[in-house]
Amino acid sequence: MFNYINFESQAMLDTAYKVILAIVAFVIIYFIRVLIIKGLLKTNQKVQKIDPTLMPVTVTVIKYTAFVISILVILSIFGANTNGIVAFIGAAGLGLALALQDTLKNIASGIMLIFLRPFNINDFIECNSNSGTVIEINLFTTTLKTVDGLYLFVPNNLLWNASIKNYTRNGLRRLDFTVSIAYSDQLNIASKLLLNIAESDKRILKDPIPLVVVTSLTDNSVQLLMRCWTRVDDFWDINYNLNMVVKESLENSGITIPFPQRDVHLHISNKTAEHKNRVLSALQEH
Repeated sequence: MFNYINFESQAMLDTAYKVILAIVAFVIIYFIRVLIIKGLLKTNQKVQKIDPTLMPVTVTVIKYTAFVISILVILSIFGANTNGIVAFIGAAGLGLALALQDTLKNIASGIMLIFLRPFNINDFIECNSNSGTVIEINLFTTTLKTVDGLYLFVPNNLLWNASIKNYTRNGLRRLDFTVSIAYSDQLNIASKLLLNIAESDKRILKDPIPLVVVTSLTDNSVQLLMRCWTRVDDFWDINYNLNMVVKESLENSGITIPFPQRDVHLHISNKTAEHKNRVLSALQEH
């Protein structure tokens, strides 16, 4: 009887000891993970050894690695056969891989996006109907911030399997600004005026040189195109500013910006007039 009680007590003590040891091991691994991540982030802020694009993925890998190590250590403490567990995890992983094909596609696409780098953090991109500034690239998804401040959560598979337009990568953008003038206005005066506006704005690059050409002759106006190059950060500011400056400059120079209009000439023959009178008479009788 006493031997049985001693055996039960010893078993409970062993179990309690293993539980406490497992908790301690989990806490230690957790804090080591936190220290590694914090140290990595602080070091990278000072040294910039790791590209900002890779940082979220690196942190995610560290977290999952620490979690797997914690599970294996805890199972080892309780005397489980880790070799069999690893084999079981492999078999379960194969089943999950078949069940989560779309998720694995996102992971594979995320790895390709990270290594081939069609875009980086803070780049403005457009892909299908999605567009915005890249905030974070992770294994599963890419986070974008749209121009109107919305949070856009895009699966990596959608980005990898479509054409990506990167507005930031080259650093420069071409600005095409269209102006309409009346047929009665002088083309050379309007062209020189637009070139002077482009040359006076220091944000517009001198090389390639700005140019002004006639693109089309429409029903109501002559279409002029002013083409110039700017830095990406200045593109929209220059575009908005040109709308105001060009209008004021053209008006001050006496050049007209025409609006769509159509002249209708009505010719009434004698037969048409007689028919009109008969119709009016018939209406008056009724």
